Amino acid sequence: MANKQFEDKWELLKQLGSTDTQKDAVRKRIQESIHRRPSKTSPIKFYQWKSIIAASLLIVIFGGFLFMLMKENPKQNNSSNYTIDYKSFSWKLDDVTSKKTGDYLELYRKNDPIPFGTVNEVTKDEMNTIIKSKPMFVNKELEHFPYKTFMYIEHVKMQDVGIRYYFFIPLTKEKWIQYTFDYPKIEYADIFQAMSSLELKGKKAYHHDEALYVTHGYGSMIYPVNLEPISVTSNKIEVYSWSAASTKAYDQYLEKILHSDGNWQKESGEGLSNTFVSVDGNEVITISLNGNELTYEYFYPNQDE
Repeated sequence: MANKQFEDKWELLKQLGSTDTQKDAVRKRIQESIHRRPSKTSPIKFYQWKSIIAASLLIVIFGGFLFMLMKENPKQNNSSNYTIDYKSFSWKLDDVTSKKTGDYLELYRKNDPIPFGTVNEVTKDEMNTIIKSKPMFVNKELEHFPYKTFMYIEHVKMQDVGIRYYFFIPLTKEKWIQYTFDYPKIEYADIFQAMSSLELKGKKAYHHDEALYVTHGYGSMIYPVNLEPISVTSNKIEVYSWSAASTKAYDQYLEKILHSDGNWQKESGEGLSNTFVSVDGNEVITISLNGNELTYEYFYPNQDE
């Protein structure tokens, strides 16, 4: 009897089992639950991006500090600094000594305690400030000199200095070397002898094949650059030693004067002595060659004695 009751209950229990429809419903609920479940990979990716962003910020911050340090200490990172001393350049100008004073190299004639010029390094901004802040009456680029050279002449009018020459030569885009010369502490011919024969250590010089000519001071007469003063007196006669002297060089020089901006006309002369007059008639110059000596005699017909 008991067995019969157990079998009846088992049959009823089997009838309570899930139908196919119920099974599909359960299956769908499980799938929906899986889709709604938060992904375990999202936090991992988020933390990875956080790490990348943090590293980038550190690089930017470090780079900013490094830039500030470089800006505050530019000389520590500038390999183009030029050491200014008398061994850093040479020229065909004898009897010159130097002394370092601060950032300047002062130039002296031997046995003369008064400097006639200076050498120093300047930035482009410093150079522009010097040019704009002084009464400069001459501004030109010198052609065919050993280096790209810009010349300025300052009207000084001091007791022992009439004019001051400035020569600027670029070393880099921002660094320039400056030479100054005070006339009459040093003669015109010596100034251009120095600059036309300049050799900067570590910077290749250009050497022009033909003769170079320059004006002296504010004047319009041109002179060969390779002259050395022999006698420059107050009676308006100047005698120079001309290293390139020859009859051919002299004739070429005279032709250059006649074709130099039309400032001069030949008045008289032949051979190795010729006289020129300025177009305004205010200056007459006789130029004579005797061996390697070039002599200039100056006369000013409209000037009161």
